[in-house]
Amino acid sequence: HSVNTVDYAHHEIHSGDMFRVQANTNAGSTLIIAFKVPNQEKQPHFIWEWNSQSSGYMQLVEGYTWTAGTGSDVAPKNSNRNFTKTSVLQGNATGLFVSGYVVENPTGGSGGTVISDKRVYQSDTNQSAGGGGGSRRSEIVLATNQTYALIWTSTDGDKGIQLRCEWYEHAPK
Repeated sequence: HSVNTVDYAHHEIHSGDMFRVQANTNAGSTLIIAFKVPNQEKQPHFIWEWNSQSSGYMQLVEGYTWTAGTGSDVAPKNSNRNFTKTSVLQGNATGLFVSGYVVENPTGGSGGTVISDKRVYQSDTNQSAGGGGGSRRSEIVLATNQTYALIWTSTDGDKGIQLRCEWYEHAPK
C-alpha cells in the first residue's frame, strides 16, 4: 500500500515521447549528428553518451549549418515500442527539412556556438590503452527554431566511435 512514483523522463517513455538515435563508425576522425528543432510547442530535453577508441572531444553546437542534401537521414526510434509517434526533430539529407529524422555526417558544416564541450584523453603516449567515453546525463532543453550538431572529433586519427543520443519532447504548460 505504498505510493509509486517515477521521475519525469521515465514518465515520458510511458507517454511515447522519448526517442533515441545511435551512430557508429569503425574508422573515422569525425562523427556528426545534426538536426533542426522546428518552430513548434514541444521542446526536446537532450542527453548523450559516447565511447571511442581515441582521444578527442565531443561538442554540442547550437546554430550549426551544413550543406542540405548531404549525409544520411536517420529516423530516431521511439523508446516505447508500443507507440508509433515520431520525433519532431528534422533532418534534411533529401535537401528539405523533414520531421522525424536527424542527419548523420552531413558535409560543409560550420558556425554556431559550442554549448557543451567534453574531452577524452589517452592514458599513455603509445595509445595502447585506447580511448574512453563520456556522457552528458544532465539534460539540455533545446531551443525551438534552431539547428544543432553533436560532433565527435578525434585527435588520434581514424578510429572507432559510438554515439548515442536520447531525448524526450515536452510541451511546457
